[in-house]
Amino acid sequence: MFKKLFLVIIVSILLMTACDSIKGVNLNQMILNNAKIKSGQSYTVVSLDLAYKKSDIKDKEYLKVLDLLDNSKLHVQTKMQNADTFSIGGFVQLKQGKIPFQLYSDKTQMSLLLDQASKAIRLPMQDAGSSEKFVQNIQSKLLPSVVKDLPNPKHINVDTNISYKVNGENVKGHKIHAEVFANEVPGLLLTFLDNLSRDQKALKEFATVVNELNKVTGDDTVVSVTELKNLLLEFKAEFKKSLPEMKKSGMFDKRNFLKTDILVDKNFNERKSYTEIKLNKLPADNGGLNGITLKVTQEVWNINKKVTAQKINRTKFLSADASEQEFLATLDKKRSVLYRVIKSF
Repeated sequence: MFKKLFLVIIVSILLMTACDSIKGVNLNQMILNNAKIKSGQSYTVVSLDLAYKKSDIKDKEYLKVLDLLDNSKLHVQTKMQNADTFSIGGFVQLKQGKIPFQLYSDKTQMSLLLDQASKAIRLPMQDAGSSEKFVQNIQSKLLPSVVKDLPNPKHINVDTNISYKVNGENVKGHKIHAEVFANEVPGLLLTFLDNLSRDQKALKEFATVVNELNKVTGDDTVVSVTELKNLLLEFKAEFKKSLPEMKKSGMFDKRNFLKTDILVDKNFNERKSYTEIKLNKLPADNGGLNGITLKVTQEVWNINKKVTAQKINRTKFLSADASEQEFLATLDKKRSVLYRVIKSF
């Protein structure tokens, strides 16, 4: 139970940033709108840069992994047709070359095509519809109540009435800039726990969500509002007790930070964003890795408009339990970057 509660709390904090209105821009509405998107398109680019000295890496297999991932990029285009049907396409850019991929999912199946393989991987999706409805149900109950208890980060500002381009289209709206340094995270979390533990309405909805999660996982336990509040206070006490050790490890070092720019339109839909996460202070037992930089850019358009997911053009399929050799046999041994990467390990 405690692990489930912890999971819900952490997910809430990671998926939602600020809550209070700034310069008349309702940040709550931006968060709630994201949960109401039924269809749309987006393009996302994720880049990963690693800081390390090869001479410091003693584990040769670990070094191969670092060399593979360093300066890599992930390009992803998503087409969400509806709650049940979507497609994802793009490529992974490595030093060795590009690895294209496609994914298509609907009510009945999910298909995945890697590096132009002769066969796609297919998985049945009998419970996809009910799972989606369950997630939407949790969002509709949890977000409106909990989001108002999230504290704004210390470094946040809003530029109003600006113009920018999304997928070639001129958009007018607002720009939100926020910075969160790791040494500020404990205070934000503790403030959120304090706010939530005093919010009876949010606690009631939170308890409902936890109990629904219990049912899905086969747990018959029913949590009351009082029990949930006590669990929150217990979690807060445990977190404060562990805080000195976590700070000592460097987890909350101010050299680790997140910076983001989020552009919303006049309806407070998120349309464009840039996020940078830098970890310049890592635990001592990381194997020789000195730093991690992750950058994510995204554009979103056709929100709640007609969008058609892209199906995969294959008539032959592998099952999800196919062996590595069966999968490798579907790749072009001379041209496939993925084939070379797999065989190098």
